Order: sequence, then structure tokens, then C-alpha cells
Amino acid sequence: MKKNLLFLLCFLSLCLILPLFAGNPVFAENTGSTKTGVTQGNKDGASENSAELSESDDAEIHLEPVIISEMQVTVLPRDVFVGDAMEIRCTFSCDVALIPDGLLSVEITPVEIQNLTVDSITLQRAGSSYMVSMLCVPWCVGFIDIPPFVVSEHSNEKSASVSIDIPEINVKSIVNYTGVTELRPAKAPLLIPGTTWVIYLLSIVGIILLVVLVVILVRFRTFRKKARTIVSSFITIKNYHSLKYHMKKLTKSKKPITDKQFADIVSHMIREYISCRFSYNFRSETPAGVVEAFERISSGLFSVEAGEAIQMMSEVLVRCDYVRFAGDSGENGVISVEERTQICSNVTNAAVCLEKDERNAKV
Repeated sequence: MKKNLLFLLCFLSLCLILPLFAGNPVFAENTGSTKTGVTQGNKDGASENSAELSESDDAEIHLEPVIISEMQVTVLPRDVFVGDAMEIRCTFSCDVALIPDGLLSVEITPVEIQNLTVDSITLQRAGSSYMVSMLCVPWCVGFIDIPPFVVSEHSNEKSASVSIDIPEINVKSIVNYTGVTELRPAKAPLLIPGTTWVIYLLSIVGIILLVVLVVILVRFRTFRKKARTIVSSFITIKNYHSLKYHMKKLTKSKKPITDKQFADIVSHMIREYISCRFSYNFRSETPAGVVEAFERISSGLFSVEAGEAIQMMSEVLVRCDYVRFAGDSGENGVISVEERTQICSNVTNAAVCLEKDERNAKV
């Protein structure tokens, strides 16, 4: 009887205890609730770990807010064509020093952009502002999208970055701009190869000669006097030979000329010769005034032969003026062939006498 009572009590106890253990997840080995609990636990652990990493990162890096004023973008040149070198300038201001003290500019690593070759990117200090300069060459027509890039500044325990966002760049077509769709024919060179060096050489030689000439004219007065004497002598000799040529031509001329024309030519040639010979204007002097002017400019120091030559020329001038202005149709107003020959001979002899007298005076 006692055994039956103990067996009954044990059975009732098990019935009461088993439901309590069935709700415990530790003993539910084949149910999904245990797996869910472990996963949730892992998630909670990961959250706690990430929170700890975030707190540690915040402890190491202090991010500062960066305030940027309105950014101004300029493209140089204004009209950009395929293959042309261009510069993109971005000017902005911020409250963070992006360039260390003592530096005016820093180089930024160029970024790779499709259809655009970036040669260099430079961050420069422009007073209280900053300027990003990008040198690049476009290789396609149309709008080129430039992705934003970051300009950063790092100090001991601080860091800041500025994102530079450049708008699209419009690259124009040179064909549409000029309206030319065909290649121009080849042209010959404007200058023959080597001509430039010849021009430079001639220019240098010309400058040297000019400098030498100026030095000679300024420093050497005797050279100037000699040059003036040589030029004057050349002109005098030329007039002397011109006088002899015209006198000979009047003597042997087969073309008939009137007495008045003959007198005009002879009078003109005499006055031109003695004006050049003595550097005095005898063109407006009367025949008698020619002798007086000659005595005045020579101060009476002329030789007897020179005086006789001037007197002979004065007499010829008197005869020519009479034929030119008297209007006499008689014998006195006519110059015969013999008289023409004699007049030409007298003028030539007088000129020869004056030239000899000048040479003797120089000796």
C-alpha cells in the first residue's frame, strides 16, 4: 500500500514539473526559438561593438564644420575647342586653412576623367580666398561632366575637406564655328628657310655701320669738312663737264634752234656753272653785277687769268641778254653760225681757265 502511494506521488510531481522545464529555451534543442535567441544575441553584441568603435573613432578624430562661400568657376579661354589647352579656375572662401602656413600653393593628384586629359591640379592661396586651377585638354565635342573631387587639409588632430563640384564644360566644334569643312591647300612658306638668319645678320651689320657713321660724324669734324669738300668738288666737276658738253652740242647740233633759244641756253649754263663754282647765286645778277659779285666774294685775291675769264663770261652774258630782250631784228639781233661757234669757244676756254686757276690755288 505504501509503495503505491509513493509511486503516485512521484508521478504527480513529474506531471507538475515537466511543463515548467518545457518553456525554458536552454532545453529546447530542436526548436527554432534557441537559434533566434542566439542570433539576436549576436546582433546585440555587434551593436555594442559598433557603438564602442564609433566612440573610439570620435575620440581620435574631431570633424570640424566647413563653411564655403559661393564658388565662382571661370574657364579660359571662353570658347574651348577640341584639342585646345584650357584652364578651369574655381575660386571660393572657407573658414578652414587648406594650405599650411608658409606655402602659397600645393599640388593635387590629377583625377582621371573620360575624354579629358588633366595635366595638373593646383590649390593656390588668393588673399583670403582659395583658387583651384585645373589645366586640361578636351578630346570630344559637347558637354564634359567633371566628377567632384575633394581638397583636404590635415593637421595634428584635425581634418577638413572641401568638395569641388565643377559644372559641365561645353566644348565647341571648330568646324561649326568657322563653317569650313575642307582642308585648305598647301601653301609655300612665306620665308625661304634660312632667310631669318640672313635678315638678322644684315640688321646687325646695318646697326654697326650706323653706329660707326654716327661716331665719325660726331667726333671727327675734319672728316665732315673733307666729306663736304669732296661732295662740293664732285658737283663742281659735274657742272664743268656739263657746260663743256652743252657748248660742244650747240656748236655741232644739226637741229635748228633760234638765236633767242641759243642765247637762253648759253646764259643759263654760264650762270649755273659760276654759281656752283664759287658757291654764290649768280642766277639773278646782271652781266655787270657778275663781275662785281666775283670781286666781292674773292676779296680781290683772284689771279689775272681768273679775272679775264670772268670778264669774258660777262661779255657773253651781255650779248645773250641783248638777243633775248632787245627785240632787234637787225644785224645786231642775229647771231651768225661763226659767232655761235666763237661764243661757245670763249665760254669753254673761260671755264678751263677757272679750273686751272683753282688747281693752282690748291697746290
